Order: sequence, then C-alpha cells, then structure tokens
Amino acid sequence: MRLTAPDEYFHHQVSLPHAMVGSSDPSWRERYWISIQDTERKDTVLTCGFGQYPNQDVQEAFVVLAQGERQTNLRLARELSQANDVLHVGPFSIKVDKPLEQLHLVLDDNPSGVSFDLRWTGTMEPVLEGRHYQVSRNRAIYDAIRYVQVGRASGTLRTPTGEERSVESETWWGERDHSWGTRPLPRTEGAPPGARPEWRMLMFCPIQLPDFGLHFYLYEAEPGRPLHLSAGISRPITGDRPGSGVADEAIVGVEHDLRWLEGAAHSTLVGGTIVVSLANGRKLPFEVTALTGRAHLRGGGYEGWNGWFQGHWKGENSLEHDTWDLSDASQFYRYAKASSDHLIEVRLGDQVGYGVMEYMVLPGYSKYPEAVPPKPQRKSS
Repeated sequence: MRLTAPDEYFHHQVSLPHAMVGSSDPSWRERYWISIQDTERKDTVLTCGFGQYPNQDVQEAFVVLAQGERQTNLRLARELSQANDVLHVGPFSIKVDKPLEQLHLVLDDNPSGVSFDLRWTGTMEPVLEGRHYQVSRNRAIYDAIRYVQVGRASGTLRTPTGEERSVESETWWGERDHSWGTRPLPRTEGAPPGARPEWRMLMFCPIQLPDFGLHFYLYEAEPGRPLHLSAGISRPITGDRPGSGVADEAIVGVEHDLRWLEGAAHSTLVGGTIVVSLANGRKLPFEVTALTGRAHLRGGGYEGWNGWFQGHWKGENSLEHDTWDLSDASQFYRYAKASSDHLIEVRLGDQVGYGVMEYMVLPGYSKYPEAVPPKPQRKSS
C-alpha cells in the first residue's frame, strides 16, 4: 500500500489509496484540512478546509482566521455536480501545483474581509496513517484513511481590518491532512441516538523540527489505555536522512503530562510534556508550550454552527460568515466545543519546533479533571 500522484486528487471511492470500488454511504467524503501559523507573532492561526461528498452532491469549504481575541469564519458550499473535477467553491479555490508537495490556495474578495493568495509547500514527506475503523450500533460509522504532512506557507494575507500581511516561509509554518472514507454525519430525524463514545480524551498533534516531522492521533478511554493510535515520523522531501536518526522508526506509544488553564470556559492547554516511544526502545521527550494562536474549528462547521453542518445539502451555492469575540467568556464554551488548532512550541533537547494540537477531554477522564469545565447553565426565563 503506497501513495501515488492520483491520491492527491478527489477521486477516491473507498478507504484505501486510490481503490476503484464505489460506496453508496451518504457519509462518504474526501477532505483537505490545512493550517498555517505565524510563529513569529505567535497570535495568528489560519485554518481552512475543503470537503467533497459525492452521495450528497455537495462540495464545501471553510476558512477560519484567528488573531488574538478575534476570529473570522467563512463557510461555503455548492452543488458538486456543477463541476466535480475542480476544488472551487465561491471565492475559494485550491490547485495542486505538485502532488504530495505543493498546493496553491486562493481566496478572492468576499464579505468576510479575509482574502489570500498562498502556496503551501511540504518540507517533509507525507505520512500515510493506518485505516481507522469504528463501529457503533452494529454499523461501521468510521472507515477512513488519510495522510498527514508538515510544511511552510508563503504569499499574502489580507485580514478583515484591511491589514496586508506578507506570509514568509521562514516564519509561517503549517500542517495539512488529506482523508477519504466514511465518517459520521450529523444525526438526522428518525436515526437512533448515537452511542456514548468509549474514548474520553483525544489529541491530534502534527509538529516539525529542523530535521524531521512527527504527528500522532491518539484516542484514550482512560489514562494510559489507547483505543486508537496513528502516528508517524517524516523526513525532509529532499531525501536527506534527518540527523536525529529517527525517521525510519515506528512510533509505538505516546505518553503525556499536560497542564491546563484553571477556570477556563473550555479546555485550554497551557503546556507540559509528551514522550513518544519508538519501536527500537528510544524515547523522545518533548517539552510543549501552548502559544496564543488558536483557531476554533466550530467556525468551519465542525459539529455544526447555527444550522450549518458539514456534508449537508445547502443549495446550489451558499456563503455565510461571522466574527467571534474570543474574550467573551459567556460564548467561549460554544465556540470551543468542536476543538481547535492550538499553536504550540515544542523543544527536543536543543531543537525548537512548532505545530498545532487539537484536543478534547470529556467528563470521566480522571487525569485532567481541570480540563473539563462545567457546562454553562441556561438562563431561566
């Protein structure tokens, strides 16, 4: 099983690299997730995504720009059958300059005030994860595969305040993934209630250092008991072996000891340590510091926002946008409910790198009770 150039494009039918068998499951989709961060100012995260749902006749996209205490969200959708061979929804388009290495992202002027012309370039080879399979109520609800890659971004970014920012690859680091297969859609009328998930904590964390990249996707039912771990180490695209000597070693375990912001309206990482165990017995201890930049994915429609759900039909063409005040504690729980791309700095010995961490901690996970704030009470009328 290996990646080839066609795996860059939205033509997959099953959860294997470019297989030929089709699926009638309405939840079958193919998606890009792309995030870039300003590692110099440390307060800006731009995350965007594209999704294609052939059995729903939907192509959709989102852009989320978080700068300090302000987040601007743009959600887009169109009828897929208008043109199913291009990634282009309203003002937003993505073109593949070089498969598995470089993408060209363009967001033209639109009512949100965010626009950009960016090239996302991989610095490390993509890592193909194992197939993720999950059953609920005797039905496969998750049967998907993806690859993850770290890189840099360059180009220009215009913010809603009119600021023109130059995006330089030296300081704008990034991550992306490309997934395809079946995953749960929001529950529809007449469907049985979803079963309580067995996992109580999840982390998705792609990072890069000067000579290698690394990512892991971890679900735990309780501290130290993983239900799912997909992880990998990547080497530079140039083909040179990283000086660390870790690029060809499999990741077999991830331990974590994290600190959380006390009294936050929702789970908010402060820092801590992550220890990655390799198949040869070596351990990589990372010191993690959470920075200011944090893009909340609910702005892109994750878990739905004000009636907008990913994968749902929204008409021939649809566009909506909004702005969030992230300092508003009364609303922050709603904004943060679907996790976030939280910019982190990592240190491994004398090496310094950056990445993002997505995390969710649910009630019942005993290791981090402080990361599970009480659900806000509804005001009585």
